[in-house]
Amino acid sequence: MSPSTRDNELNGLYRERDAKFDEIVSCLQRELHPDSAGLTNMDWEQLAEYAEELTDNWATAEADNRLSTATTELQRLLSEHQEYCRRIIDVLDTPDV
Repeated sequence: MSPSTRDNELNGLYRERDAKFDEIVSCLQRELHPDSAGLTNMDWEQLAEYAEELTDNWATAEADNRLSTATTELQRLLSEHQEYCRRIIDVLDTPDV
């Protein structure tokens, strides 16, 4: 894979991963704060921190083979986020040609 092709693929995967993370934050917001009109910037930061913790825990559980099938919307989003992370690692591990 040429360096420019690799960079383009990585940039696309990073965008998709980041968009999936935003979906996770939105899902948490809907579950924890159904009335989003009253959320402060601090509330959104806390939701993002919680989402970060969940993605890290999901990756650890997946690596340890401790996950069952994703059944909730949040679990599905976490699983999809982790798939993007794996794909990024695969591209990064592919030697340049």
